[in-house]
Amino acid sequence: MRLLQVNLRSLLLCLLVLVAVSIPVSFFAIREILNEEVDESLALHSDQFVKHIKTFEYLEDLEMDLGIWDQLSYDITITPTLEPGNEHLYRNVSMFDSVEHELRPFRTLTTPVEIRNKHYLLTIRMSLVDNDQLVIVLASVQVVIVVLLALALLLLNRRLTERLWRPFYHTLNQLKAYELDKNESIEPATTKVVEFQDLNKAVSHLTDRNRKIYLQQKEFIENASHELQTPLAIFHSKLDILMQNPSINEEAANTIGELEDAAQRMTRLNKSLLLLSKIDNDQFADSVNVDLSLVAQRIVDNLRTLSDLGEIAISVKAQPVVVTANYSLMEILLTNLFHNAVRYTAQNGVVNVLLADRTLTISNIGAPLKMDTDRIFDRFTKEGVHANSTGLGLSIVKKICDYSGFKVSYLYAGNRHQFTVVF
Repeated sequence: MRLLQVNLRSLLLCLLVLVAVSIPVSFFAIREILNEEVDESLALHSDQFVKHIKTFEYLEDLEMDLGIWDQLSYDITITPTLEPGNEHLYRNVSMFDSVEHELRPFRTLTTPVEIRNKHYLLTIRMSLVDNDQLVIVLASVQVVIVVLLALALLLLNRRLTERLWRPFYHTLNQLKAYELDKNESIEPATTKVVEFQDLNKAVSHLTDRNRKIYLQQKEFIENASHELQTPLAIFHSKLDILMQNPSINEEAANTIGELEDAAQRMTRLNKSLLLLSKIDNDQFADSVNVDLSLVAQRIVDNLRTLSDLGEIAISVKAQPVVVTANYSLMEILLTNLFHNAVRYTAQNGVVNVLLADRTLTISNIGAPLKMDTDRIFDRFTKEGVHANSTGLGLSIVKKICDYSGFKVSYLYAGNRHQFTVVF
């Protein structure tokens, strides 16, 4: 089909070029044809004039009559010459018209004649004004026809292109709107074009295969997370029993403490994966009216102890903002954003929280990120090494925003990290 469209455009371009070239060619061709007609008419008039003069050679005052004829005649000029000639000369000249007071084009024929053994040059001229006007009219008509033809061809090409490519753009728009986590399939438009039929089959096969792989991966993560809960709980309980054993030494206690930290991190990671899986499975469909200012204030109050340990201050300016969403998800959303800001704020720094006009802005002072900021919301992407970080906090934030219809963005300016959520 691409080749067909290219051929249509090439054919249209060639046709327009051909028609455009034909205008000057036809203009000169018509002009030459008219000049030939004029030349034939001049030659005929010349022969008739010579024959007419020959019949009056017996007159004694013929030379005087020829002089008077030369002065009175407008289209015919006869002048004596010393040398005989045999060449007929056609040419275009411009002569002043005393009536119109302008130069007018003429076609002239100059031919040698012999009268009473004396040589003359006979010049006969014919006006080309009517011929030029005719040529201009014909050329104007051709130009108008070419313009109309070009517009018609362009319109036809556009209509044909839209009609031919409609199934393609239908499939393309569905591909742009296609999301793996949505339970929707691509429905290509019905078409008789073989190329588009093959394309639709390939697209359907590709999307179905990717959808199947996605579901398998999601099911695996969900099952693995569920299965890990019991071993992690047993692991925690065994560690608690070991830590209560009075016979362990200091080195063993430190090792058990490190294992406890690792187990807690695994537990947080498992909970995060379970949360992502539940969001994908639409298990947070219940929505209520949530006052985000109250939720934010409560979470900040819980964090103040943690922030004081790091000598980090939290400044909150929150106006009542009510959204319709799942309450648990809103708590998780704000908690992850606040924890992230506190975790990456320098000592003695300040975390600013502003909630107004259905927009939440959280900013903190910190060094610029070393990683690509476009990947900041990707899973398992984190800056530096933090024992308490799973690399899923911001990806959960992005997932909740996408699920709830919010928009989240990140910006670094003026030595400040800023996350903005538009509800």
